[in-house]
Amino acid sequence: MTTPRSFSWHEVEGLPYLSCDLLEASGLVVHGFTTRLGGVSRGPFTSLNLGRGVGDALPHVLENRKRANRAIGVDSRGQVEAEQVHGTVLARVGEGDAGKLLPGCDGLMTSDFGISLAIHTADCAPVLLLDPEHPAVAAVHIGWRGVAGGMAVEAVEGMRACFGSRPQALLVAIGPAIGACCYEVGREVLDQTRRWTWWEEVVQPNGRGRWQLDLQGAISRQLTDAGVPPGHIATCGLCTACRPDLFFSYRRDGVTGRMAGIIALRDPGGRPCGAPTIPANPTDPR
Repeated sequence: MTTPRSFSWHEVEGLPYLSCDLLEASGLVVHGFTTRLGGVSRGPFTSLNLGRGVGDALPHVLENRKRANRAIGVDSRGQVEAEQVHGTVLARVGEGDAGKLLPGCDGLMTSDFGISLAIHTADCAPVLLLDPEHPAVAAVHIGWRGVAGGMAVEAVEGMRACFGSRPQALLVAIGPAIGACCYEVGREVLDQTRRWTWWEEVVQPNGRGRWQLDLQGAISRQLTDAGVPPGHIATCGLCTACRPDLFFSYRRDGVTGRMAGIIALRDPGGRPCGAPTIPANPTDPR
């Protein structure tokens, strides 16, 4: 498997995932970006589908989530996920949200040790943020609507407002997402992207009356606009649509599974990552 710059491959019990060297070197978090490999799902969801509501059998999804969390090193009981409505709402969560799906948001942030944050994607970008000065993390889902609305900027501003995070100190990992090579968009996307002064750098005409959008590049530019130094941003660069052997892709396949970007703060007291001190939501079948 190709190893993107600033990222590393790991494999645990036959389940491969990527980590970001910037985040790993901090020693403050456990995190990872999954692939489609290492699970029990079948058909178009083969094999590590982590998304509910896509048509896969729920027992398969729950087993896959258990395997993925175990490989990355987080406790499934303390996981929180966002509904992901292609908006720009970021929710602050804590241990009381363990096991929940947060409605109406595309990003989660926390300074609690007892939970992990999960974003599920199949072409959109999973973005993980860490404040190493005031330990706090965020996980954000960004597609073209998120770019148009400035979701990356909202994430930086949200962490500043909630945790006192300095943008200059943040470390950010942009995980596997559809690349400019495969992300053809129409004028409705172009028109909403023009608000950014650098839009011509990330949207190129393709000769078919449409345009190719560099999603990961646009997110990186928004982060630098918000004050994050370029050297603090690691972009995976792997295209989900180009690699059916590694990734699910909604643009490529339509009916398909979902990967995850997962992050949790390490507990200095030695508690397992993402392990809540209170029971997780008993209504959640996770």
